[in-house]
Amino acid sequence: SSRAARDPPVLKPLVSECLSGGGSGEMAKFEEADPRWKVKDLGTQGANVNNWHWTENDCFPYFKERFTSSFDGNTILSGVEAGDLSGELSCWKLEKITGEASITKRKGKKVIVIYELEVDIKWEAILKNAAGETASSSKGSYKMPCIDTVEDIDAFEIQVKFNKEAKEHKSANDFAKKQGQAKVREMIVAIIEQLKAEAGAKEAAGTPIAGGGVSGDTIASGANQAPSEEKAKAKAKPAAPERALCAGDAGHYTIHLESEFNCPAKELFECFTEVRKVMAFTQSKAQVSTDAGAAFSLFDGSITGKVVSCEMNEKLVWEWRQSSWAAGTFSLCTLTFKEDAPGCTMLVLEQTAIPKTDGHGNDTLGVEQGWKINFFDRIKMVFGYGSPQFS
Repeated sequence: SSRAARDPPVLKPLVSECLSGGGSGEMAKFEEADPRWKVKDLGTQGANVNNWHWTENDCFPYFKERFTSSFDGNTILSGVEAGDLSGELSCWKLEKITGEASITKRKGKKVIVIYELEVDIKWEAILKNAAGETASSSKGSYKMPCIDTVEDIDAFEIQVKFNKEAKEHKSANDFAKKQGQAKVREMIVAIIEQLKAEAGAKEAAGTPIAGGGVSGDTIASGANQAPSEEKAKAKAKPAAPERALCAGDAGHYTIHLESEFNCPAKELFECFTEVRKVMAFTQSKAQVSTDAGAAFSLFDGSITGKVVSCEMNEKLVWEWRQSSWAAGTFSLCTLTFKEDAPGCTMLVLEQTAIPKTDGHGNDTLGVEQGWKINFFDRIKMVFGYGSPQFS
């Protein structure tokens, strides 16, 4: 059947009007004040309009509230066997909870929870005999320097500290270290799992779980926004790599990749230079910068290096290495952002001087696949910049 036959009647006038320039017989001209250039006229607010690509909500208040209600003045173990004694453990004070946590939602569907917390809980353990008399008691703290999304949900470190370690306190200390530590870990895992479950339900319904909503516009133009293009270009001074990059010898190779993204070059550039957006698609800790000579770190240190040069929203050059490579070995990675049409950007990757083997003698052929899956396709899926090309 013909296209006209397939189009619903209500759409025909709209299609006709768009093709005819609003009934005037002329097409809209770029850069002119035609009323149909609505997104362009929004300026910087035209990015992520109505939070279509992503939203981000601060959920640290949720963690603070749940940790406080669980570990501030509560008995978490009671009547638990400890040899021939009965043990009780109280978390009498939540001494510290700091860090950050957020819920990112892509196109109103996919929900990603990112968190990095430092926690300190004060505890008291009391062991009693069959007569109800105190046989051993002690106090101390559970210190968790980093609870984050990088590790498995239950793999975070808990350091058990004792105020006193004399012989009479040993039984209580052992109870806190074994049964108490296991209970604290169990409770924290439950808090995280509950957040993820609630986030999926509430965010899908458009209701933030906690804290004020931070949209993608805020991520792109907030307090940590990169300098203006003019200022940054004037500021950026290419720095020659300090290490020799042997791109042409038999022990190294080059990769070249191209992929099209349905977004402005500025938004795509921020996926490599704005830490919140980097953490959103990598789901790991990151350190990024646009300053020449500054260090960067991705995937919790699995990829490190420094910025060689930066042309805002156009080109980013890194001195780049994987942690498994031999010490002092770096490649040169050039990312070029070409917005050939409004809202459509071609990303070109050229990486030279990649060693054929790592520091353990294993081949490094997975570098190219890593770019395809962990960078290009993940960015598209998380921020809605197109369909995955390589997955």
